[in-house]
Amino acid sequence: MILNIKVFNGFTGLMGKIGSMLIKLSPIYIIIFIACGDRFLPSPLSDLSANTRNTINGILVGSFNKDIIKNDKYNNKKTDKIIKEVENSNK
Repeated sequence: MILNIKVFNGFTGLMGKIGSMLIKLSPIYIIIFIACGDRFLPSPLSDLSANTRNTINGILVGSFNKDIIKNDKYNNKKTDKIIKEVENSNK
């Protein structure tokens, strides 16, 4: 009975060490998954990796894009004027 408890305690200690190592290395695994997971993973996971990378790229590029027109009262007046000119030219 004492031998069984020692073996069980050793196993749980080993599992604890493996679990803590996986938790410590999980950021590296996530970066590898996003960076090049679509090259070696099977279909559902490769699609998820590519979509995640494209979404992150879109967010980063969109946050630095200064050409986006903000929708405020000044831009609305300009667009209203352009719409009126187009409508008048079509008549």
